[in-house]
Amino acid sequence: MDLYRELMRSFSYGERGTVTSMSAAEILAYGQSMKTVSVEAHPLGDIVRMSDESAVLATYYRNNILHLFAMPSLVACAFVSNATVRTNDIQRLAWRIYPYIAAELFLRWNESELADVVTEVLICLERQGLIESDFERTEWRRPPPASERAMQLSLLAQATIQTIERYYLAIAILLKAGSGEITQVALEQRCQLMAQRMALLFGLNSPEFFDRAMFENFIDLLRSRGVVRLSSGGTLEFDEVLMRVATDAQFVLSEQIRHSILQVTHS
Repeated sequence: MDLYRELMRSFSYGERGTVTSMSAAEILAYGQSMKTVSVEAHPLGDIVRMSDESAVLATYYRNNILHLFAMPSLVACAFVSNATVRTNDIQRLAWRIYPYIAAELFLRWNESELADVVTEVLICLERQGLIESDFERTEWRRPPPASERAMQLSLLAQATIQTIERYYLAIAILLKAGSGEITQVALEQRCQLMAQRMALLFGLNSPEFFDRAMFENFIDLLRSRGVVRLSSGGTLEFDEVLMRVATDAQFVLSEQIRHSILQVTHS
């Protein structure tokens, strides 16, 4: 909770009406009273869970506040598969992915402000003990894997990691099809079907993960930024720029997810 309050202060969102004043125990009790969560006794510790129906409905509440944690989450994603990351790589990653995250979540910073925002996020996470830096802040390290801080950093990354997974899925399908070989409508349909399959295989309770409109918006943005273009025959063409976007997307995804996406797209 302290992390969330500092994030709110750091990015001028304010606390009032954004972060509850209730304790963790009070939040749990409130969830139980609303019948959205239940607690099951277990010899090794009680388990808090949601029903499948409640989990799906909760995604809409999550999406209403997702933009508050989008930038800290995007930075945290850099440490999902990397124990140590250079500042320049984090900045490059943010610069490459931010336009797509910003368009989807209606983030308020323009691209000229991005470097300062990323720096502010890194310092905020460092103050909370979620990452460490060298003396000149040219390199950042995540906490030991089994530590509570590492778990908190991983949970923070989850706010945007599925969005990045969806982007990479679309790019992987387009790369597999080849430049000039598929129309946008066909790509959107294929992305939706593949995302539905992934949701079934991996139990993703996120309806927006396979929402065709999300794929349409992403492809439209790729076109508007010149990453892909429409040929005279109505198909999508691309060059090495798309490869660079794909490389940075892979940088933040775990090896398991990368292999899973490739497995689904090549099956």
